[in-house]
Amino acid sequence: MRKVSVFNRATSSHTKGAITQAGITVVGAALTLLGLVFLLLPGPGLLLIILGLALLSTQYAWAKLALRRSQRKLTQSAAWLDGMTRRLFR
Repeated sequence: MRKVSVFNRATSSHTKGAITQAGITVVGAALTLLGLVFLLLPGPGLLLIILGLALLSTQYAWAKLALRRSQRKLTQSAAWLDGMTRRLFR
């Protein structure tokens, strides 16, 4: 009679999916929180927030909305800054 070990069983796709989703959530949340810290300290705060939201948006609809909103605001800010520098350096 063969002895079956728990460790020899193949992991089901449902379990792999849950582990992947948890990993994406943890890494995305960590990047977003680290980005928020770097808004107060010197560092790439906005970049980390965008990366964190991009990861979280693969799993959550609220993160996709927040990512789209932040992309719109960054585009508007870049256009404003471009206009200001053109006026200053004519």
